[in-house]
Amino acid sequence: MSAPLADLRALFDLSRQVIVITGAGRGIGLAMARGLGAHGARIVVAELDHGRGADAAAGLIAEGIDAVSIDCDVTSAESVDHLLDETATRLGEVDVLINNAGMSARIAAEEYPAVEWDRMVALNLTGLFLCMRKTAKRWIDARRGGRIINLASFAGIVADPMSAPYAATKGGVVQLTRTCAVEWAPHGILVNAIGPGYVRTDMTAHTLDHPETGASVRARTPLGRPANPDELIGAAVYLSSRASSYVTGHVLMVDGGWTAV
Repeated sequence: MSAPLADLRALFDLSRQVIVITGAGRGIGLAMARGLGAHGARIVVAELDHGRGADAAAGLIAEGIDAVSIDCDVTSAESVDHLLDETATRLGEVDVLINNAGMSARIAAEEYPAVEWDRMVALNLTGLFLCMRKTAKRWIDARRGGRIINLASFAGIVADPMSAPYAATKGGVVQLTRTCAVEWAPHGILVNAIGPGYVRTDMTAHTLDHPETGASVRARTPLGRPANPDELIGAAVYLSSRASSYVTGHVLMVDGGWTAV
């Protein structure tokens, strides 16, 4: 029997859902926070930078979104535990975890400093897995399901020269997403990823504004331009909502067609 129309219209409703977004103080994370909040979600801005997180949460609240800021260093197990405990105390247990915190750099592979490799792996891969593991363990112990959305990248699927360490971490994110989706499926935990192409943020502006590199990005993107952060909102809402209740282990590319070529 078909579902009533009212139920179908509610597929994207996120009312009262507690959504933790790491690195939500700016860029893609903040755009997702606004979009998910607009659909009724209660947002936790998890930020390493206290001031940035507090300002982001204040801006969300001013728009009528239920939001709090909690300081978190995702590379620290103790800090992640604090994030989850504080979220439970202030808003309730996490329903959706979005692993957005990350960094990138464009350096020739043969010149890449070892210390920067360690820093990138710690943030983009180890920190992401810490958040996944600790959140999933809470859900499994409580016998409840949940959703995890990881920020992967087109560079985790195809080559992007001058970004070898970044691409390696994002390739790892893709495989963590797929493997944990299968492993945690019996517990009702859905694990998916979003794979952006180039998105104009503070972190990418210097690359996109470089005459040669910017032109190359536009030429290699079938839509002919980088994305803006708001163009990631639809994917985040879909993967957070009942509309994607039978989707797990998937990497949803939002890349302007880059990986289709």
